[in-house]
Amino acid sequence: MPSIKVGPPTQDVEVVTMRRFLDSGECMDLSDRAQILNAIELRKASLVSGLAHPIAKRWTKKLQKEVEPLLRMRLDPMLGFVIDRWVEAEGYWHKIPGAIGFQEPRPGLCERMRTQYDMWKKSTPEDDRKAQRNEARHPILKEKDEQSAKIIKANEEKATEKVMAAVDSLSQKQIDNFLAVEKARHTGDKIVHHGADLRFMEHLEEQQKAGQVAEVSPDMGQDCGNPGMNPKLYKRAKGGKHIRE
Repeated sequence: MPSIKVGPPTQDVEVVTMRRFLDSGECMDLSDRAQILNAIELRKASLVSGLAHPIAKRWTKKLQKEVEPLLRMRLDPMLGFVIDRWVEAEGYWHKIPGAIGFQEPRPGLCERMRTQYDMWKKSTPEDDRKAQRNEARHPILKEKDEQSAKIIKANEEKATEKVMAAVDSLSQKQIDNFLAVEKARHTGDKIVHHGADLRFMEHLEEQQKAGQVAEVSPDMGQDCGNPGMNPKLYKRAKGGKHIRE
């Protein structure tokens, strides 16, 4: 089996990008070049320190043995533990999207990397750069969008089925009453209450005349006749029921 070679540990995407910028000759100002060189050295020092962390060293060995020899873990001072992958075509270490945090990774990380977190197999460094510049949707996010769309569609279908089942359970008299009330509401016709609805409306009118009805809150609307569970009219009784005061 041929050995897999990787570049120097400090040859990551940021260091290479800054070095290529200097080599391109676009930066001629000595002060600016000195600042970039200093930034390169600071970045290298941060990489060396992050790779030397005991947890990072231990998990680098596990990742390279159980997942892929091109992986490594390091401690990023801003993000916590992250995983890099050596990209031969680009010639640098590139951080895999996402971060683990500052706590030691949970057991099963290698298994998750082999299955659901195999992001380096689904995107290229160019895809990552375009996503960071908001030029394109990241392939990982596209995949999640498709999964979310399927879930939303399934939930909508379930909700529709429940509504249809509720409608099917209504008697023809109930359906006729419902349609008549809705028609009256939209045309402005008078709605005549019967039974329990009539008794409730009569009780409400009596309270209004006696001045016992609390002021209707703005969110209930000016013409709302049902006080709902207004705490000024109802109190909690034992057993989970509400009774009118």
